[in-house]
Amino acid sequence: MKEETIAQKQKWYQRLFDVCQKYRLFTYIPILVLSISSFSLRQKNEVLVHRVARLETLNETLVSNMILYNRGFESFPMPIFQKLKRGNRFIAQYFNPAYVQLMGHNFSYNRYAYIGKTDYEYYPKRMADLYYNYDVSVAFTGVPMKIAIVIKDSSDTELNVDVMKWRQIREKDTLIYGMIILEKPM
Repeated sequence: MKEETIAQKQKWYQRLFDVCQKYRLFTYIPILVLSISSFSLRQKNEVLVHRVARLETLNETLVSNMILYNRGFESFPMPIFQKLKRGNRFIAQYFNPAYVQLMGHNFSYNRYAYIGKTDYEYYPKRMADLYYNYDVSVAFTGVPMKIAIVIKDSSDTELNVDVMKWRQIREKDTLIYGMIILEKPM
């Protein structure tokens, strides 16, 4: 009995194999599968391209809104910056033109290239750690801080500056503002 069922299965497999060979199904079925998967991937790619374009437009809108929100600082003569606390990170969110003029060499004078980044992406670790510790202190205590540091301008000249940092809480967001107060060069 088992031998008969095995023999029948072998006959069916042989017939199936003969039909597949006769009509070249071994060639056409993989081509059909690849065509369908290629079409599906193309559709997904088009959706992603539209999503990326929409997100880029949204990002440009958010950046311009941030500048509008901080428009009072746009003509302010002192360098001003703003960071947003997200988790354990402080993300750069705004720089006024005076800041870009003084410190723009760190990000090719394109403030939009630095927005969304942390200090660790542009400064040496030791310097970024220092800035981070001050940001944490201001964020948690809410007490404004004046910090004396040495920075390098675009001509690699060391400048003694004071940085005044203060906190503002807007809805659930903690914002850290900073203003660089220039003193005389070393």
